[in-house]
Amino acid sequence: MRNLLLLTLNTLKITFRKKSAIIVYLILPVVIVIFVMTAYSSMDSKLRVGINNENKSGVIAKDFVAALKSQDKFKIQEVKADEINNLVAEEKVDCVITLPAGFDESTFKSEISKVQITSIKGQEATAWVQNYVNYYVKSLTMLGKASGGDKETFNKLYDGFKVQTLTVHKNVVKDESLDKLKTVQSIGFLIMLMLQGATTTSGLILKEKKEKTYYRIFTSPVNTKIYIGANILANMCIMVAQSILVIFASKYVLKLTTGVPDLQLLVILTLFGLVSVTLGILLVAFSTTTSQVGAMATLIITPTCMLSGCFWPIELMPKTMQHIANFLPQTWALGAIREIQNGKSFFYVMPKLGILVSFALVFFIIGMYKMKSGKSVKNYV
Repeated sequence: MRNLLLLTLNTLKITFRKKSAIIVYLILPVVIVIFVMTAYSSMDSKLRVGINNENKSGVIAKDFVAALKSQDKFKIQEVKADEINNLVAEEKVDCVITLPAGFDESTFKSEISKVQITSIKGQEATAWVQNYVNYYVKSLTMLGKASGGDKETFNKLYDGFKVQTLTVHKNVVKDESLDKLKTVQSIGFLIMLMLQGATTTSGLILKEKKEKTYYRIFTSPVNTKIYIGANILANMCIMVAQSILVIFASKYVLKLTTGVPDLQLLVILTLFGLVSVTLGILLVAFSTTTSQVGAMATLIITPTCMLSGCFWPIELMPKTMQHIANFLPQTWALGAIREIQNGKSFFYVMPKLGILVSFALVFFIIGMYKMKSGKSVKNYV
């Protein structure tokens, strides 16, 4: 244990020997995350909602559109059916609501046709619209059932419903969907920085091999497990420090509602930090030069971060890419955060966290085996 702690402190000392390392490892990640969050904050907080009303002559359909327009959170514009795909693809609207033909008539029979919402954005961006539409449609369905299909009775109930609807939605509850979206995407950038930082710190092993320090260490009562364990522990100290600083900046500097309790978010980031560190060990184990580990890290980290939704909502990608993303640890970390934001308990996301631990174990075991079996020392430059 003493040797483990000494080697951990030595690794941290070497890493932060230059003051610039403090900026690179601790300050820069926080600055980048804050920049990303600020960029999302500059977005229009109102959701741009397109309305394709195929039941133009219907009174109830018109009232539904009017009710949507009365919501401060929505910026409504009417669109045609042939414009929907282009408007959504070009992000001129966040989503389009299509009211089907016969919408009015179907309400009397409490058999309202499905209201379609077209969007390429994730649920974090359109959840408020979906919730409002669901509330409105379910209310109309209940009125239809209560009237027993009698149009006159329905109209009386509907008149009362319109008054109640205006009263209920007069008090606007803060929409946290944009905050949640900012959190997920900024954490995505932090995940990329974790991977890059862990690879860089693990690269100290190659530097010590080049300088023959690596082999002199093993003349003392230190084995490979202790040496690698010290490197992992030092890396984890940096990962945890980064995570704490980002959570602090999000909550107390940007006043952001992340939708995830601080401790739970810290646990998720810490577990992903472990994945990052063990991946760094794995890359070092399979590298023969210091330049090679950097090239391998670039080829692996950037594409996998793109596929796993670190830079944009994963729903924007084709289904095939989304299936491939299930084999990447970043996907499971971001997925756990999204689940908690959507109201799931921490216990519910435990399987996802277990998958992160599995990734870390696999990377560690393969890396350790490769390091033990590697004998060449002459190729490190």
